[in-house]
Amino acid sequence: MNHRFLRGLVFCSGASLMLIQLTSSRVLAPYLGTSIYAWTNIIATTLLGILVGNYIGGLISERYASQKNIGITFMVAGSATVLSLFSVTLINDLLGAVSMHLAIKTALYTFVIFFPAAASLAAILPQAFRLDVHALQETGRRFGSLYAWSSIGNVIGLLLGGFFLINAFGTKSLLLGLAVILVLIGLYVGRTHTLWKNRLALIMALFFIGAFFLPSKCQEETNYYCIRLLASTAPEDVPMFTLKLDHLVHSYVVPSKPATLGYGYEEIYAKLIALRFGEIESFHSLFIGGGGYVLPRYIDAFYPEALVTVAEIDPGVTELNYAQMGLPRETKIETQNEDARRFLLQTDQTFDLVFGDAFNDFSIPYHLTTVEFHRLLKSKMSKDGIYALNIIDDAKHGALLASLIRTLRDVWTYVYLSPQSDTFATGRNTYVLIATDKEIVPNHWSRAVSFSQRETESRTESDQTLFTLLDNETVDAFLEEHQEPILQDDFVPVDRYIAPVFRDAY
Repeated sequence: MNHRFLRGLVFCSGASLMLIQLTSSRVLAPYLGTSIYAWTNIIATTLLGILVGNYIGGLISERYASQKNIGITFMVAGSATVLSLFSVTLINDLLGAVSMHLAIKTALYTFVIFFPAAASLAAILPQAFRLDVHALQETGRRFGSLYAWSSIGNVIGLLLGGFFLINAFGTKSLLLGLAVILVLIGLYVGRTHTLWKNRLALIMALFFIGAFFLPSKCQEETNYYCIRLLASTAPEDVPMFTLKLDHLVHSYVVPSKPATLGYGYEEIYAKLIALRFGEIESFHSLFIGGGGYVLPRYIDAFYPEALVTVAEIDPGVTELNYAQMGLPRETKIETQNEDARRFLLQTDQTFDLVFGDAFNDFSIPYHLTTVEFHRLLKSKMSKDGIYALNIIDDAKHGALLASLIRTLRDVWTYVYLSPQSDTFATGRNTYVLIATDKEIVPNHWSRAVSFSQRETESRTESDQTLFTLLDNETVDAFLEEHQEPILQDDFVPVDRYIAPVFRDAY
């Protein structure tokens, strides 16, 4: 095998390794979300695969260095890649309901699913080097050249996957196509047709065929989310859509009934609008995160003089609302498809109401939690503007909730907390935080009635606890028990804060 051909082989193995590493984050997202733990374990698994693969490849090159064995290694890598499509379902069936720390669960998932492919691909470089070296004096130059081409493959695979391939083909098609390419390379390099005569080749072919028919976990995959949309009917047989982003149900949308709000925190947001602006006043609201555009649709329907801006980072989510969820393309709702913090840095608009809905329990954009972000946000708000956001936490742990309360108190005069009940509930729960420099008078809050409430007049008295705002003494007592500090750009351990909630809830 000549040097150029070997450089091509290590280039292919390097590119494939990075494609698998990048794709693994999207494969895991529907099960474990995207967190610092997920990426840490993905990178650690890849590095461990390189370590073990290089060692095994070195042993093979010492005793059995041959073109045929490089071909077999490519075929093993292809088989391991297609098996990852099966193993993700298998390990989720085994461990999905097991309670354990998020870091440990992601480590187990990533190792079982992606380590075999990473180790197989890493075993190719030592074998190629052994075949390329014919004299001691050329060792350094040959190894440096092959390693450089492997690294070039890493870079090209990373760029192609991140900017084009995942978005264009989705994870299942990409992994299956990559597996086919690796096996074909192996067959060509091995140059032996006897491999097709044994049972292993038949089993491999069956796995490829089976993987092709595996149902995709995602309806659409973008650079940000695994998106799933479920259609059903609401009461009165009107169409309803359930939007899932990664593993979490983000929105329930009834396009023909904008006053139907799927979540309690949305009801609180609607009441907040009624408190601040009544029925006829104009105002400008900003939504950090679009999802199913439930509240933007609500404002658009019932407050015709209001302006609505949505900072939704994923254009795929916005397009899904237009194409399949009944949001008119000619709507007055203005969408900015970029990160909310970047948008705030660039805009000269002033907002009266800001609603944060960009967090879920596994994937928290940490740069939207810090005191620096909230100071920037306040600088873009009117003098008596109100900021409301929802987070997921468990009061038993409460680290994320406590740190966010302290962070908001550092920026605004008044910070109110609604646990959607009359006290701190046990277990995983959605909390609403409201920050403002204008005090919310309890009597005014209780009398404010939203359009959504009017359409659900059958709400029982017990349901009214949804709108409870805890008194300062109760919140202060909670903070005394949880001493987590203010979140800052250089210290934002939100993944560590939320990990115990994951362990207990899943």
